[in-house]
Amino acid sequence: MLGSVAPGGSADVTFRVRADQLGRKVSNATVTCACSDPATAMCETEVEGIPAILLEVVDVDDPVPVGSNTTYIITVTNQGSLAAENVTITCNLESQQEHVSNSGATSGSASGRTINFAPLASLAPKAKAEWRVVVKAVAAGDVRFAVNMTSKRLTRPVEETEATNLYE
Repeated sequence: MLGSVAPGGSADVTFRVRADQLGRKVSNATVTCACSDPATAMCETEVEGIPAILLEVVDVDDPVPVGSNTTYIITVTNQGSLAAENVTITCNLESQQEHVSNSGATSGSASGRTINFAPLASLAPKAKAEWRVVVKAVAAGDVRFAVNMTSKRLTRPVEETEATNLYE
């Protein structure tokens, strides 16, 4: 109930809604009073959603003796309500590590101590993508396997590291 509104006057009404699905949403409002016909208004809103990307990196074996391999598993999960686009993974090795192989959701190539994976065009809401990098321990040390992830809607990279102990 708005109460009384003076002739020629106005009153503002505000309301909040929470969308439970993506797409076009329509809200209708009607005002009635004893002295005139009802008045109606309509408002349309497009609910687009948003990707929310989780990056996880784990090593399969730790600690790792020098001369042996370990595998790093990189998992990207879209926890959001909109597909993530152009998800790109880049990995960086420390000097005590040597690239052996890689596989996963997209192809990858190594150049020196950097592994670049081709962009994943789209990752649907609630979907996961996985990449694997096999690394050989070439010297002892407390190393960090570093992963950077970018995506079309991210304004800066997501960074994750996994600590691994390499020993003699």
